[in-house]
This record gives sequence, C-alpha cells and structure tokens, in this order.
Amino acid sequence: MRAALYIRVSTDEQAEEGFSIEGQKNRLRSFCDSQDWMISKVYIDDGYSAKDLNRPQMQQLIKDIPNDEFDIILIYKLNRLTRSAADCDYLLKLFDRYNIKFQSCTESYETRTATGRLFIRLMADIAQWERENIAENVRFGMEQMVKEGQRPGGPVPFGYDKDGKIIPEEAAVLHELRQLYMSGNGFKTVASILNNRGLLRRGFSWTAQTVYYVLDNPYYAGKIRWGTKKMNGKYASRKKEEKVNCIFSDGSHEPIFAMEAYEEHTRRMKVRSFGGYTKAREYWFAGILRCAKCGSAMTGRYHQNKRKDGSFNKILSYICSKRQMSNGCDMPMFRQELVERLVLDYVDQIKLNLSKVDEMEQEAKQERHKVESELDELRKQLSEVQKRKKKWQYAFANDLMSEDDLRERSNEEKLVEDSLAERIKALQNQTGDLREEVMDTLFDMRDIWDVLDDKEKNEFVTTLFQTIELDTPIGKAHGRKGQFIPASIKSIEYV
Repeated sequence: MRAALYIRVSTDEQAEEGFSIEGQKNRLRSFCDSQDWMISKVYIDDGYSAKDLNRPQMQQLIKDIPNDEFDIILIYKLNRLTRSAADCDYLLKLFDRYNIKFQSCTESYETRTATGRLFIRLMADIAQWERENIAENVRFGMEQMVKEGQRPGGPVPFGYDKDGKIIPEEAAVLHELRQLYMSGNGFKTVASILNNRGLLRRGFSWTAQTVYYVLDNPYYAGKIRWGTKKMNGKYASRKKEEKVNCIFSDGSHEPIFAMEAYEEHTRRMKVRSFGGYTKAREYWFAGILRCAKCGSAMTGRYHQNKRKDGSFNKILSYICSKRQMSNGCDMPMFRQELVERLVLDYVDQIKLNLSKVDEMEQEAKQERHKVESELDELRKQLSEVQKRKKKWQYAFANDLMSEDDLRERSNEEKLVEDSLAERIKALQNQTGDLREEVMDTLFDMRDIWDVLDDKEKNEFVTTLFQTIELDTPIGKAHGRKGQFIPASIKSIEYV
C-alpha cells in the first residue's frame, strides 16, 4: 500500500518531544515498516497552525489526492491534520470521494464505518475547542498586560527606547510632525516634508501610513490600546466598522503628546477621514500578486453587475496572466475583497503569534550580517583598486610606464572603482534594522488600512510587499453566488 505522510508542527510545539518534525517522521516511518507500506509522499508544514487548511503542504496534499499517488494518508495524531471540526468533515468527505484511507499511528480509529467517522468528528470538535481555548488565554494575557499598563509586544514605537524612556531627538521629530499636520498638511505631505528635511524614522523614510500611525496611536499620549477590528456584514463591505474588545489603560511610560493635544489632532483626523473608496476605484494589489499554480503574475480585471435600481456595481478581480492568454493555467479569478481579507487575516495572525515577530527579527539579524560581510569584502576590493592606482602613478613617475598606458590603466581602474562605490552605497542604505520598517508598517496596517484611499492602498502594499502568492485547491470558481472561493496566501516576500 502506498502511504502519504503528513507532518505538521507549530513553532511552540517544535521543541516538544514527539511533536517535532523529526520525531513525527520517525514514528510514521516505523509504522509504515510494521505494516509493510511504501512511502510515496511526505508533506511537512513547519510552523503552521491547524486552525484552518491554509498551509502550503496541506494545500499540496489536497491537490494531489485526485492524482492517485497514494492509497492512505498517515498522521501522528488527528490534531496534526486539523483542529477544526468543519475542516475535518471536509477532508473526510474528500478522502471518501477518491477512496483514500486515513490512519493515525497513535490513535485507534478508522474511517470505514459510520461509528469510526463519528469518533473522528468528535475528536476534531475537541481539538477545535482546545485551539479556541488557547487563543482565548492568549488574548486574556494580552488584555491583562494592557490593564497593567504594559505594552503587549510589537515593535518599540518611534520616540521611545525599549525601556519606555523618551528619546529626545526622536520626540522633537514627532512634535514637528504634529505641527505640520495641524498646519493643514495631509499625511503624505507631512511625510514628504520630514523626509526632505532629513528627519527620518531611525534611518527610514516617512510615509503617509507611518504619519497616520503616530497621530492615531494613543501610546504617545500616555495610553495603551489593544484590540481588533470587526467587520459588520461581509468582508466585501468595509464601510460599516466598529472596534470590539478594544482596551485602553494608563501606561507606565511618559507621554510625548499631552492628552488635550492628542484629542485635538484625532478630532481633525476624524473630520478629514474618508471611507476608503473613491469614485474611480483602483486595483490595490496591482503588480504584487502571483499565481501559485504556474508562477505567473496576476493582473486586474473587472466586470459590472446591474443593480435593481438600474445602476451598475463595478467588481474588481485578479486573473492569472497565463490563464488570461489561454495558456493552460486553471487558476480561478480572485475578487479584490477576498485578497484584502486574506492579507489582513495574515497580518492579524502575525500580530497574535509573537513568535513570528521573533522569526522576522532573526531574519533581520542574518540579513544584516550578510550585508556587513559583503560590505567588508567590497571595501577590501576598493582598497586594492586604490593601491593599484598609486602603483601605476609611481611607475609613470619613474618612467616605467608611458602616459598612454597610465591613462588606459587608470580608466580601467576607474570603472571598477565606480562600480564598487555604487554597490557599497546601495548596501549602506540597507544597514541598520533592515526589517524594522517592514515590521512597523505590518503592525500598523490593520489600524490605518480603512482610512486610505485606493491610490494610497496600492502605494502601501507596494512599499511593504514584493510579491504575494495566492493559492486555492480548486481549479475553477464554483459555489453559491456571493461566496468567496476557498483560498490562502502560499507565500509573501517583503520589499
């Protein structure tokens, strides 16, 4: 019998005995040996939660099921596969449709009888309860930190050090920022003025989004806020919105803005804010999206639905460029509101899973080390060029080289020198916390997204993301009208 092994581990479980990738792999291989099964496929999702099926290797497994590549799917425990009762039901029906058997090597149940399938569904319900209970405990811990006046994680706000002490030079920039805004300038104009004056954010340029974040953040007025946003109605409609579970408390840090000043400029922001849509709607994710099935870019497309009152509703979507040219890709179209939901959910997951922040900070350290190593090598090469130039000049001065030879040598060295200097300058602009700007902007995204117009949303995603790869287990859109297709973000690359 051909077996497919599915292995999943979340970051928190990585170190636990038995739940590690290697631990699960060894147990599953031993089980296959005892049953005389041949291992035909191995799927490993490293660092993913089982709250849903939006995991790269899980999506690949679902795609491979119709291809008759294995007869049975073997897991370590049911909660490695899913912690959602609805997803469990979906997978069992999918396995049954293609006559795929299902087995856990540590739990005694089977899927061939109604009793066996019922038991699995009961176990999935328990796993879902456990996951939701853990999430509630995490949120409770965050809320308790806020109530005690502590920041619930995330990057240190500009203007403060890691101990919550004010950095005078940065605080002066923040006061200038507020003054520029209160003088009648918009977010983008304020950012442009600060950048032109060289008043940067720890070496990074200001943007309309980061200006908004400073003005909106009550931390600068001595308060700590923690909470999430909830949409009323479908994700497609973002006009009606309210904050739920938002908690405010007095922080233990010294404020930079007086509360009266904070309330004054936030009132002005509210008066000048808008719903996020302009009459001429634009594609927010243009130039960013990629098709996970064939790797091609996804381009914008729209169609219109006629309303009952005779007016037309313009619906924006993204289509794989290869499919658009009828070159064989079967990726369905993604509505813009679906992409928006996927991206914002991704940001929410990052904010809740602080280990992801640690991973990104570790990536930043590795990237900085790589850049510094390259800079050292380039500086050595530049030093060698300058030494050679002095040798040519010495040779010419002592009649060991003609003027034409000196000129030729000097021109050659000048080209190398200019190339090295240009590369050094480019790398120097990347030094410092290379990911700090990404982290700050990512944490700000949910809070500021709905006050941006269409053009600003596109500017936001293009300054934050290099590519967003979209995936779906289906080959063509289907389902009831008005429903989103099942979809996930397979990968994200930052600028």
